[in-house]
Amino acid sequence: MNLLTKLYNIPDGKIKIDGKDINEIDIEVLRENICYITQDNFLFSSTLKDNISLFKEEYEEDEIKESTKKAVIYDEISQMPKGIKTKIGERGGDLSGGQKQRVVISRAFLKNSSMIIFDDTFSALDNRTSKELLENIKDLSKDKTCIIISNKIADVKQSDKIVVLNNGNIVQQGVHGDLIAKPGIYQEFFEQQSTKAEPSFLS
Repeated sequence: MNLLTKLYNIPDGKIKIDGKDINEIDIEVLRENICYITQDNFLFSSTLKDNISLFKEEYEEDEIKESTKKAVIYDEISQMPKGIKTKIGERGGDLSGGQKQRVVISRAFLKNSSMIIFDDTFSALDNRTSKELLENIKDLSKDKTCIIISNKIADVKQSDKIVVLNNGNIVQQGVHGDLIAKPGIYQEFFEQQSTKAEPSFLS
C-alpha cells in the first residue's frame, strides 16, 4: 500500500494503474484518486461532519449523512446531542473503537475515489455490522478498484481475487471457493474462524 501511494520510489514498469505506469501519474492526481482507510485513521477535535468531509466545503450535509448510513453509523450519530454537528475529542476519545472506524469509513462513501483501500479497518466491528457494511462496500466498489487487507476470512470472502501473504510472500491466489477447497493457510484460517464466528455468516 505504501508503494501504491508512492511513499517509496518505484522502478519504472513495476506498477501500472489502468495500464499506465504509476511513475507517469502526477503524485497529487494519484493520491487524490485513492481513498486509504486504515485501522488508526486520525480523528480531529472537531465535529463529526468535519471529520468525515475532512473540512472540505464541497459536500452537502445530506451527502455526509448518506455516507454515515452506508457506513452503518447513522443511527448512533442521530442519537447524539447535535447529530452530525456533534463535536468529538482529540482522536475520537468520545467514541468507541467501532464507532471511530465507521466514522472514518464514512469518508470512503463520501469521497468519489477510483481506488479504495481498507487496511484492517473492520477489526472493532461485530459480525452483523461487518456483514451489512461489506454489502454496502460491495455496491460502492462496482465500478472502482477496492482492496481489503484483513486477517478475517469474512472480510475478504466475496472479493474477485484473494491474495494470501505469508512473511511478505504470496503463497496462494484465487477466489474463496477454490481456496477453501485446497490445503493451505487460507483453508486453515477458514476452519479456525468458522468455529469462532456465526456459521451463517461464514458459510
